Amino acid sequence: MKIKFKIRIFAVNKLNKLNMITLVFLIIMHAAGDFLLQGSSLSKLKVTKFYYLLAHVGIYTAFFIAVSPILLGLTFMQGLIFSLINGVLHLAVDFVTSRLKKKYWELNEAKYVAVVSFDHITHIIILISSYLLMFPEMSNLKLY
Repeated sequence: MKIKFKIRIFAVNKLNKLNMITLVFLIIMHAAGDFLLQGSSLSKLKVTKFYYLLAHVGIYTAFFIAVSPILLGLTFMQGLIFSLINGVLHLAVDFVTSRLKKKYWELNEAKYVAVVSFDHITHIIILISSYLLMFPEMSNLKLY
């Protein structure tokens, strides 16, 4: 009985490791697309004009289209659909949070930090949820 228990723990740890790698890749992809590929001027301008917000989301989405087949093991078409869906959702979240960031930038530092935190957490939750919903066979999770 102890041997079976040890084998089961090993199998669960292996699955969790695979899921953790995917999770890390999703977070790295988000950080690169949302921060590293955006200049500080675009970061400030996206709060003021919708055109710049669209440019920001375009860069983010194009990056996801390019790297999701490589890092997430998706086909090009799967990566394209995943990226476009997440691009639209990213636009919706940033549209709302950018207005709140603008409102609280100088008015209330605590609320500004809360909005920024909400923005980042929401993006990560959306990425993970959409990945799990779109590719349950790749996530090694059994939802029952």
